[in-house]
Amino acid sequence: MAFVAEPVVGATAGAVPATAGYLQRIREICDRYDVLLILDEVMCGIGRTGSFFAFEQDAVVPDLVTVAKGLGAGYQSIGAVLAHEKIYNQIANGSGFFQHGHTFMGHPMACASALATIDTIVDESLTAKVLHKGQGLQSRLQDAIGELPFVGDIRGRGLFVGIELVADRETKAPLAIETQAHKWVKSIAMDNGLMCYPMSGTIDGRLGHHILLAPPFIISESELDELVSKLSVSLSLAANKWGR
Repeated sequence: MAFVAEPVVGATAGAVPATAGYLQRIREICDRYDVLLILDEVMCGIGRTGSFFAFEQDAVVPDLVTVAKGLGAGYQSIGAVLAHEKIYNQIANGSGFFQHGHTFMGHPMACASALATIDTIVDESLTAKVLHKGQGLQSRLQDAIGELPFVGDIRGRGLFVGIELVADRETKAPLAIETQAHKWVKSIAMDNGLMCYPMSGTIDGRLGHHILLAPPFIISESELDELVSKLSVSLSLAANKWGR
């Protein structure tokens, strides 16, 4: 009935973009067998990856796309589903009736915040700035922590960046879950004035640690330096705790 995917996988895998050509191939298969392509951009959409929709960088158009989080810029909770015109027309030219809704649907304050967010992103050309600053962030991270023995990968798009933590840099063998690396990173980084999003279970729901970074679109160059500096210090201190 439908194929559902994140163009850039968020919390569960740590900012992993789809392999080049993958979503295009999925789109072809969905079209061949009349299967809907639904893309989840709750985390990676609304400018986060350097384009308004993350799927733009994969040169595909989904049938449905879900968005939230960045839609309200952190000021107001809001989510939305956008539908391709063929989905709309199928409903409009059929029964014309679509049973859906929830308690706070159409909340005026939430919708106002979303419209203001979209206007700001467009008027201030923030997607281009996100792309540029994202490149700067990854470059800084590579220079500061890219050669650490427990950093297996630094990846992502725009200001949506993941750092993989491993036991062995060459083999990419995961850290033991007993190290609780994600918890050490989170607490020590917080003590150092940095909020980040460490997780475990990247590989199989249990093994695999990563850190997710998603700074604000308006982060300055000096703040990028501060972010990387605080993360570098926090990682070194956390590694001592988990036994490196």
